[in-house]
Amino acid sequence: MDQQCFYCNGELEETNFHYASFIQDSDHVEHPLCSECYKEWLVGNKG
Repeated sequence: MDQQCFYCNGELEETNFHYASFIQDSDHVEHPLCSECYKEWLVGNKG
């Protein structure tokens, strides 16, 4: 897969990544995150 993690820019494994929603210019957009960055993103959303 030639896609990279939105946070760490690491190469994403084809079966081990997640999409996360972000607000960008008043629009909701989805970016791919590796599993580790996705875990951090979830913790950040929980507060």
